[in-house]
Amino acid sequence: MDVTEIRRDFPILNQEGKPLVYLDNGATTQKPQAVIDRLCRYYSMENSNIHRGSYPLSSQASRMYERARETVRSWVDAEYGEEIVFTKGCTESVNLAAAAVFETYVCPGDNVIVTELEHSSNYFPWKNQCEKKCAQFRMALAQTDGSLRAEDVLDQMDSRTRLIAVTAMSNVTGFCPDVDRIIREAHKRGVLVLIDAAQAVVHRAISVRQMKCDFLCFSGHKIYGPMGIGVLYGRKMYLEEMAPYLYGGDMVVKGDRGEVSYKKSPSKYEAGTQDIAGALGLEAALLYLNRRGFEEMIQYEAELGAYLRERLEAVKGVHVIGEPAVRQPLSAGSVPQPQSGGSIPPIAVFETDKLGAYDIGVLLANSGIAVRSGSHCAYPLMKRMGKESLCRVSLSFYNTKQEIEYMAERLERICGRGS
Repeated sequence: MDVTEIRRDFPILNQEGKPLVYLDNGATTQKPQAVIDRLCRYYSMENSNIHRGSYPLSSQASRMYERARETVRSWVDAEYGEEIVFTKGCTESVNLAAAAVFETYVCPGDNVIVTELEHSSNYFPWKNQCEKKCAQFRMALAQTDGSLRAEDVLDQMDSRTRLIAVTAMSNVTGFCPDVDRIIREAHKRGVLVLIDAAQAVVHRAISVRQMKCDFLCFSGHKIYGPMGIGVLYGRKMYLEEMAPYLYGGDMVVKGDRGEVSYKKSPSKYEAGTQDIAGALGLEAALLYLNRRGFEEMIQYEAELGAYLRERLEAVKGVHVIGEPAVRQPLSAGSVPQPQSGGSIPPIAVFETDKLGAYDIGVLLANSGIAVRSGSHCAYPLMKRMGKESLCRVSLSFYNTKQEIEYMAERLERICGRGS
């Protein structure tokens, strides 16, 4: 893969002056020119609201919006376009699912299971709904190395369990739980499963039909699309049964006798004016990844991930936290990989002997290197690992081994100075 050529697609990586070494892709990815151009074209020449006007510009916008939905459907291998709901991000997707599931399926005394790996966006929505509905909020405990055993999730289930919410990839360590087993065993007992794919969707191909999950969500800005757009996949049967989350324009229909009722999915869950440009920008990002060769990108990122960990572990005074994680198969036709092998995700967290995570982050920033320092919105997991704050390096296919080497050299100087 010609990384030099790919980097030319990203304007922010080609600015004059001190080069940007962007290693915070877990927070948000940079945008290729194709996505930027798509947003500009919509607002410059195609701007109109959808599903409302009878004039050509509105009809064209409606068609483009629904075509973007079809592109997302294909990306996650959903069966129906009606199973794709556009939101403003993964956070809203989880909140929508939590509110609708509780309204329709959860009674006082029931319980839901969440794991200690979860980002706050897949933790607090369920906790809040449990408190309001007098349901039990159950926690599947992680290991001190940041991993999670499937049996520790499944052991929490009983006859009153209604849903399990679990990430496909930890945003802290990159660990990937065995979601296939969790889904399989949960369904044997009639328990729904929601997958937070905010981190995973950008690093592997996903097939919701192969996974057989009930819900899956992700944000567009973490897969090279714009901020402000997200996706909730839900199995058609559940989206048809559940109550809406937001109420407003374009989610109701007037009947022959004048009565008003809610539309079917996905319109039922997309009240008000949607981020039309965002949906088109997300489509442009997915088309760009396909055009550039997404499978090759995944393989290259795996090489970078292995090199990153190797290089960090070679720096005196730096300690990488967590064991290398194994990719669990989420794509059609993939083969389960052994627990003792497989590729390392392009994410690593570390601490140093002498300096805190925020100090490291600032000192690296002084050299033009962008990493994430903090608790990573994953407070239960950080507490389980006994850490207050960690530095995270999260890679993309536009990163290089030279950038990793440069960061490692700066760390060597910083840690030497700290001692």
